[in-house]
Amino acid sequence: MKKIVFSLFLFTVSFFVFGQSKTYRGTVYDGLSFYPIREANIYNFSSKKYSFSDQNGKFSIEVNLNDTLIISKSIYRQLMLFIDQEIYNKEYSEIIMYYKAIILKEVAIYAINPSYDQFIKEVVNTSLPDVYSVVAGTKMTKQDFMNNKYSKGDYNVLSGTPMGSPLTYFYEKYNKKYQNIQLAKELNANQDEVDKVPGKYNRELVSSITGLKGDDLLNFMMYCRFGYYDIIKMTSEQIIMAIRIKYSEYEYYKILQEE
Repeated sequence: MKKIVFSLFLFTVSFFVFGQSKTYRGTVYDGLSFYPIREANIYNFSSKKYSFSDQNGKFSIEVNLNDTLIISKSIYRQLMLFIDQEIYNKEYSEIIMYYKAIILKEVAIYAINPSYDQFIKEVVNTSLPDVYSVVAGTKMTKQDFMNNKYSKGDYNVLSGTPMGSPLTYFYEKYNKKYQNIQLAKELNANQDEVDKVPGKYNRELVSSITGLKGDDLLNFMMYCRFGYYDIIKMTSEQIIMAIRIKYSEYEYYKILQEE
């Protein structure tokens, strides 16, 4: 009988400690700009439930003690959060996310002839599959066809540029899916660079320089708007100087806002 009572006691304690769920609330921020991240996915790996952050970065999701949350958003590094007793007891948490890598470090610019007729002529004289020769406005004359055939055996001035295949050029320039693929490749290729950002620029550093805390610190960091690539290029001394300059500008900005 005593064993039964003791077992029931353990079951009851376990139920209240591990079985009670609560609503876990928080805000997802970009670790550099401290702008809220909207539409971040908060997935409870334990319960298989999920939620999304709103336009202000805020979210709420049901959790139990010892659950695991996975916070993710495209181009940001995925976070895993274990709901231990300390986090479980919190009413609110801030989730800080950092980019996976620098997006673009240089941009290649290609000029397109402003004359549409000349552009069409350049298009039809570029080596393309035969199917493209029937596109409206690009029908080749006999002379154009001969010139195009001759150009295949000689140097093509457009070779090696996006204009080497105009349809490919416009696809790469305006297609969102292609841009996302290229972005993912760029991010993965430069992952090690972004790993330096949290250590070089963070809330503790800014607070120690400016003396700001809480919402005042958050507002100032949103005002700074440093770029990831800017932080990577700058030395620690340059970052400190940049923060001080921004802080002077910010103080003047606040005075103007009050007038």
